[in-house]
Amino acid sequence: MRRRRSERQLFEYRGQWIGQEAGRPGFYRYWYDDGSRRVKRKTLPGENLEQAKEELVKLLGNGAPSKKAPTEVYLFDVLQHYQDNYAEPKGYKQVAAARRAADLILSALKAIDIPSPVVADLTRIRQQRCWEKIFEAEKLTPKSIYTYMISVRAAINYSAVPQVIKIDGKEHEVQLLDGAVPIFCNEEEIADHLKADVSRPRDYIPTYQDLGRWIDAIEEEDDFRFVIIMLNTCARNEAIFDLDISKQVNFEYGTIDLNPPGRRQTRKRRPIIRMTTNLAGWFQHWNDRKPIRQYQDTVEKRLNKIGKPVIDGGTHGVNLPEMTCYTLRHFMATNLRRASFPVSKEQRSKWLGHAVKEGSKTTDWYETFDPDYLEQPMRATEEIMVKLQKHTKRSLFAPSTKANGRVRVIDGGNL
Repeated sequence: MRRRRSERQLFEYRGQWIGQEAGRPGFYRYWYDDGSRRVKRKTLPGENLEQAKEELVKLLGNGAPSKKAPTEVYLFDVLQHYQDNYAEPKGYKQVAAARRAADLILSALKAIDIPSPVVADLTRIRQQRCWEKIFEAEKLTPKSIYTYMISVRAAINYSAVPQVIKIDGKEHEVQLLDGAVPIFCNEEEIADHLKADVSRPRDYIPTYQDLGRWIDAIEEEDDFRFVIIMLNTCARNEAIFDLDISKQVNFEYGTIDLNPPGRRQTRKRRPIIRMTTNLAGWFQHWNDRKPIRQYQDTVEKRLNKIGKPVIDGGTHGVNLPEMTCYTLRHFMATNLRRASFPVSKEQRSKWLGHAVKEGSKTTDWYETFDPDYLEQPMRATEEIMVKLQKHTKRSLFAPSTKANGRVRVIDGGNL
């Protein structure tokens, strides 16, 4: 059943109508979308009602869009379809990124006089003009623009494939587009067009002394837990927040599967790694199925704020403005190469979740049962933790763990 139309309806034409929103200037056009069973709206550029009417009649002169061709489907609908049905189930961080990408591309198109773009309006020349507008208005780097264009491409590709979505508790097959348009997502191309710099790899690595001071400044328990897990696993942020000890940790074999059950491996691979004595002790001490209990963005914001200047010009007593929670992964990756005994490039790559061409999936599966599986990076990590403890006031080892311990793999059990 269609939703009741706004009581502020001012004019109707070909199934769409003009209205206003309380507390907001200007005029909107509204229409009911059968696919999503929602009333949707778009702003109209007219400054008064008569201009808004003319714009609506101009838009719908040949009838309201009904085909699935890129020339007929509004870009706003495609971006919203992606946010509602793909990004939102993934969580706040994913939907925020998708919403930001949509705002940027729609604002850029409006700035080049395309206020109500259809998907086909994203020609290569117009995409380049959008890069320029985003670069000028938002001061974003080519890498950031490239990242948001990837989100736009994902939304279009998502809408060009039948999707099963739930509406009022029932499953419906929805496909907004009968074909995608090419979206150009290449950082070098964007940088070359804007005459700007391509991003460089992070080159800041804290010293043991600096990292120790930074860790001592941590106040929240969940923030400290994140740091402990990151140091012991080199896992990416998302993998740490997804970690479920009851499903991913095997205490008998001393392994951690950083890829949760049911999650498809992506280019950012989540490997099975050896569990250090340090981390095993903390897991048992915390005794929580989900060691990180707060939202990812909450923990990340607090950690990234440590050492940054505050409003009054001071700092939190650390004065490490380049330090972020993700710097921990780079610190560990760098110091794995500096360990007192050699850690092979292949084992470092597996530990970090990078692609390793040697071997096969079957071989990797059997290796996880081998007592020597990823022995080198595990021992190097233990060594780094012992050395780091000398530069921190708070204990980096759980109350029942000794700083020189080792995880030992025993026979039996299931991974």
